[in-house]
Amino acid sequence: MKKVLFFDIDGTLLNSELKIPEGVKRELKRLKEAGHYLFVASGRPLAFISNQIIDAGFNGFVLCNGAHVELNNETIYENRIPYEKVNDLMNLLESVDCEYDFETATDCYIDSAYHDFIEFFKVCDIRHEKLITDYDKEEVMHRTLKIEISAKKDHDKIIDYIADKFYFDHHGTANSFEICALDTSKAKGVQKVLEYLHIDKEHSYAFGDGLNDLEMIHYVGHGIAMGNAVDELKKIADEVIGHVDEQGLEEYLKTIEE
Repeated sequence: MKKVLFFDIDGTLLNSELKIPEGVKRELKRLKEAGHYLFVASGRPLAFISNQIIDAGFNGFVLCNGAHVELNNETIYENRIPYEKVNDLMNLLESVDCEYDFETATDCYIDSAYHDFIEFFKVCDIRHEKLITDYDKEEVMHRTLKIEISAKKDHDKIIDYIADKFYFDHHGTANSFEICALDTSKAKGVQKVLEYLHIDKEHSYAFGDGLNDLEMIHYVGHGIAMGNAVDELKKIADEVIGHVDEQGLEEYLKTIEE
């Protein structure tokens, strides 16, 4: 029976040196050649999936925290934020001290005046050609899957507004927010993959380390938390494996039969 495996990126696929360990690459290759399906499951948009991950040969991607799902370079599911909600949110964001971007199924769009945000992205392991500063804002707002916000203040005002209108996630620092449509989660993206492939949930595996992996780890047949995962994830996982820097993922993948 074919299996489907879903992998978070930072702290799961990537070690503390931001590399996919060679042993993990070998196991991924073995499992793919055996006919199993391999997916990245990340909060990142496709524009922020680095070349080392693309080159690793995954069958598909569950991105923007589940709002965008691809299989073999074909989009099989998209959950765009309704235009009216994007427009209303923009009115709020323009009234507070923050910078933000629009993330779609293809690219990331950011105002050229947002120097701090752009400088931050320059040091990130992303495909920088996908970061676009010259664009039609109205057109992009109709295709938006996720909005990322960097706010130096006014956090409470932003949270009060988005709390019951959007799915949102703090990440990295308390200054950053990821905002998607209200019914978004990695678990929803995983569900769409399994339905599309007609594979039962009991044959699905998910690996993660962060809070935005909670729904996914709980949903799949085999939810695996890394040894470096947050305690909340370890509590609900079916199994806790070794630390990402101590070959935890490689050793577990070796136990999955072809």
